[in-house]
Amino acid sequence: MADNEQKTLGPQALAAIRARIQHVFVLMLENRSFDHMFARSGIPGIRAATPSNVNSYNGADYPFQGNAPGQMPTDPGHEFEDVVEQLCGQGVTYQRGEPYPPINNSGFAANYATSTTENTGLPTSQEIDLIMRGIDTKNQTPALYQLATEFVLCDAWHSSLPGPTWPNRYFIHGASSAGLDHSPSEADLLEWESVSGFTYPKGSIFDALGSGKYRLYHDETGPVPGRVPQVSSLKGISFFEIRNLSELEGDLKGEYPYRYTFIEPTYGDIINDTYENGSSQHPMDGFDGGDQLAAKVYNALRNSPLWEKSLLIITYDEHGGFYDSVSPEAAPPPNDGAGASLNAHGFDFSVYGVRVPAIIVSPWVVKGVDHTRYDHSSVLATIERLFDISPLTDRDKNANDVLSLITSERREDCMERIPG
Repeated sequence: MADNEQKTLGPQALAAIRARIQHVFVLMLENRSFDHMFARSGIPGIRAATPSNVNSYNGADYPFQGNAPGQMPTDPGHEFEDVVEQLCGQGVTYQRGEPYPPINNSGFAANYATSTTENTGLPTSQEIDLIMRGIDTKNQTPALYQLATEFVLCDAWHSSLPGPTWPNRYFIHGASSAGLDHSPSEADLLEWESVSGFTYPKGSIFDALGSGKYRLYHDETGPVPGRVPQVSSLKGISFFEIRNLSELEGDLKGEYPYRYTFIEPTYGDIINDTYENGSSQHPMDGFDGGDQLAAKVYNALRNSPLWEKSLLIITYDEHGGFYDSVSPEAAPPPNDGAGASLNAHGFDFSVYGVRVPAIIVSPWVVKGVDHTRYDHSSVLATIERLFDISPLTDRDKNANDVLSLITSERREDCMERIPG
């Protein structure tokens, strides 16, 4: 597979791909790093952490190892300030107007040791090493393991900024977060979700596609407050146009003219900050709901008339505070004219976020590992180049797309169903 940069597709190659891929589906889970999810998977050829990757805190060394629990005892920090320390070292801070500090991935243990939430408090001294552990992928997330080994696992997909969930999710919809570099306040969320809507200076991918060209789904299970999809905060997107995931299988078997489909999990108990009974794979909840969600989406698409002309991308919004061994590189800022009102830290978006898992699924891809550098704006770059849409910002304009993974031969060996 490709290494870091991808080849540019010529007009004939692009035309051939457009004939094969007519629908793009995206499922975005949350808060897990690539090494946490896949370093211990045994999948050959991936760039992954080993016990030689060590963080130190308070005189103790914490090497990367296995046996990570699915459900964490406390919620790891992943706000902008947390990620600066995780990537750059204990006590390091970001100075407004200055370049991002040098990155060495040395502060994950120190940050987790001092991360506290109102409900869970600090981790115990025996729990600090959990942030430096990888899961047993095959047994803890069997559906995702099957998808990663049967299709394409990307080991250089990064979140779009070194920060939390909300701005990273905004990047997948607009190749920008309109300057937002932190978790929005409750007042902001109330305004965006019920009054004005979150607005991009250059619009969202849904604006660019136009009405009738996209469809939105969310998992409607679990506690009611956790069923509110983040995408409904966007200007022009109504909560009432987002369909329940239970309708997906039937919808795909009928007339389905939509070029792009975005699927969101349910977030569990967000009122008490436990996130339990969700399907996002939040660290405080566990893996089962999200793994079953991935299986449901794959099974619905695989057993529909759209399978032979579709591409499914499964990824995570950000790393959730978990260790990753690959340092983020410099990133092109969106340069979309976003104001400073949402920019709490003065961050200029010139650095990618921490590496997260991503799996590319289609009968037109060869199973393997792809080393091409991607971020969430690569979803937009893929859609834009596939459907001849102009880029929204400088980030998606310069992003690698996944179209070079599409081959000229359709596979006939794709598994028909994943248990789940």
